[in-house]
Amino acid sequence: MLKKYLLVTMVLLGTWQTSYSQEMGLTISREFNKLGAVVVQAEFSPFRSYFVYSLGNNTARIFDRNWEIVWEHQGNPESYGGAFAFSPDENYLALGKYRGANDIAIIRLKDMKVVQVLGNHQYWINDLEFSHDGRFLVSVAGDEKMNIWELSLETFQLAQNFEFENEMRETSFSFDDKYLVACDIYGNTSLFKAGESGFGPVQEARLTKGNVTDLAFHPTNYTLLMGTSGDLRRYNLRNDLLSFTDSIEVRSGTTGSVLFSPDGQYVSYCGPNRAVIARLDKGSIQPVDYVFRHTVRTSVYGASFSEDGEFLTSYGEDQQILIWEIENVSPSGKSSVAAWLNSELTLAQRRSLTPGAVKEIAGSVDKKLTLPRDEFESSREYNARVDKLADWTLMELQTEMEKLYGVHSNSGRVQIPLQGLVGYNADLEIYKIRFMETEAGVAMPISSAKKFKEQWGNAYIRAMKVRQGDRSSYLYGSFELSVPGDKMKYPVTPLENPFHPEEQEEAEAGRGGAMLPKDTVSMGEGGTTYALMFATNVYDYYSDLVNPVLDAQTIGAELSESYGVVSEVVINATLSEIAAKIREFATRPYQAKDNLMVFFAGHGVYDEVFKEGYVISRDSRMDDVGKTSYLSHSNLRTMVNNIGCPHIFLVMDVCFGGTFDPHLASLHRGASSAYADVSTEDFVERKMKYKTRLYLTSGGNEYVPDGRPGFHSPFARRFIESLRYYGGDDGVLTTAEILQFVEKVNPQPRFGEFGDNEPGSDFILIVK
Repeated sequence: MLKKYLLVTMVLLGTWQTSYSQEMGLTISREFNKLGAVVVQAEFSPFRSYFVYSLGNNTARIFDRNWEIVWEHQGNPESYGGAFAFSPDENYLALGKYRGANDIAIIRLKDMKVVQVLGNHQYWINDLEFSHDGRFLVSVAGDEKMNIWELSLETFQLAQNFEFENEMRETSFSFDDKYLVACDIYGNTSLFKAGESGFGPVQEARLTKGNVTDLAFHPTNYTLLMGTSGDLRRYNLRNDLLSFTDSIEVRSGTTGSVLFSPDGQYVSYCGPNRAVIARLDKGSIQPVDYVFRHTVRTSVYGASFSEDGEFLTSYGEDQQILIWEIENVSPSGKSSVAAWLNSELTLAQRRSLTPGAVKEIAGSVDKKLTLPRDEFESSREYNARVDKLADWTLMELQTEMEKLYGVHSNSGRVQIPLQGLVGYNADLEIYKIRFMETEAGVAMPISSAKKFKEQWGNAYIRAMKVRQGDRSSYLYGSFELSVPGDKMKYPVTPLENPFHPEEQEEAEAGRGGAMLPKDTVSMGEGGTTYALMFATNVYDYYSDLVNPVLDAQTIGAELSESYGVVSEVVINATLSEIAAKIREFATRPYQAKDNLMVFFAGHGVYDEVFKEGYVISRDSRMDDVGKTSYLSHSNLRTMVNNIGCPHIFLVMDVCFGGTFDPHLASLHRGASSAYADVSTEDFVERKMKYKTRLYLTSGGNEYVPDGRPGFHSPFARRFIESLRYYGGDDGVLTTAEILQFVEKVNPQPRFGEFGDNEPGSDFILIVK
């Protein structure tokens, strides 16, 4: 009966909505209600990895792709809600009114840390905007000032400051960042032009007599729209002057936020209980659709488009946010190029998608490769076309990256300049450096490190640049540090390959023993390492996943090929099959130096009533209240702990995996200083004396992402990178080294001990 009722409700709702939805084909996708305060701003990040809203009680929340809250903050409620802006590379979020009314928090999104708080305003922040190349952040405030902040070495520094006669209201960059416009609440507008010494004023005029609510430059040309208390006005920028062209009356008396669609064909503006979407025709601004779902006699403050053209987000005074699926809106050029790549992008890749680079790539692409799938096109043909497009796009982006980062290419090798030094660890004799937006580790003795510090500006990274088969794009790998005056070439291990995240895996897997440590050790007589891996893509009662089997098979292959591990992957197992396989391993005889890694990838769940986490097997039932068809964490702890192998490492890439042990051990950081002067052989020998029961999970009491189809989950990607670090110079990979790779994954992985673990233990993998 309930299903029928819901169906009738949906049909009625769809009929009601269709009576208003016209050109945009609006369909509700998600909504937030009763948020406790008016919604000041709400929008997706540039690559739709995050969603953010700010409320009138000065609360801001950040959501990830899975709609889990990953950051939340409330400043002074009396400061009202803060404006925010995403950097175009999606690395930062600038949030106004962080603690009070006049400061700006810079939040690094990859780890959700406030890395900087900007001051220099005396009154409330009204608007924040990033330039399209990400180089500048501009802020305007009630103190009659405009500040321009420049990003240098991941720090925002005040570059320019302008003072005006009235409270500054809004600001916007032109699509090519050559112009910047700012206006006060009365329509007094200042146009600035970029020059060698910064932005300088070229026009000052009062463009409207009404109060200004917002202004915005067109995403691809020099059109400017200005929303006022009575109309929406269009201006054309030519010869350093803004001139009025046409307008449309707003009967409600205010336009609210003025926001372009990513393709520039539409604009949204607002009024009492509705948002208006208008098409920008030559000589006219024509309303084509309306959003009416907001409460009567309340104002809608804005309706923002996602950059891929898939969603429209409306918000306002009624304390709710409505996210709509939309039609007939094309993605931005940057979003299109990112989609063509068909993979996750590194920070260096995202920063290379400047307006100029996007224009170059989008303008030269073979349009036939970008067409939607034809009904007569087979899956093989379509996949080949998608792969060809991704390969070509990557080649073009690599060219743009080399230009942006000053990379010199010659005969299959490249020279990459350094961006800076992070610091030297004298105990480990590892120098952390930075190049192409990623940190990297370089093992070098103290004497060499001192000389390197003095002349790092003349040093460079050398790398191989090769093509695979008939592909157009390149693989970059075998990174080495070259220091003037030093004959040694120091291997470089970046946290991510800046040219492509998947390339790091392919390049390192293909270079054989070239980068493997010269001096390796063995477990000694009788020491064997096993890996038992469970991966589930297909479920009888839960939604299927796409990556667990790929993750497990890749990890298993790497363990076998590089570390001599005896690996077994169990795919799509039922609860009975999981228990039987663990029992099989529990009945095996083990030697004193044997090791076992147990790996789970798939769905997980947490029962708030029983305070127990569970691994979901293929046949786990959603209606199983008693969870008898699930593998509880408590049972899993007991089963794994009782396996006779002396050294066991349990790795879980499942949701709520962090609830595996209710008593988290202190973070295990590997060898203490007592082992500093011990040889590698002695280190391994001493660690093997202690019984090991350690675990690593992909998150805490939370959901973790599966990743994009055909690519590894975020946790698995980092775990694989740790395996391909090959233990550094000594060829011994410890849990401490694995943690260095995975600890920055969001959500943050959890590490601890369970069962009969003994102090001083470790799980060790040795390169064969």
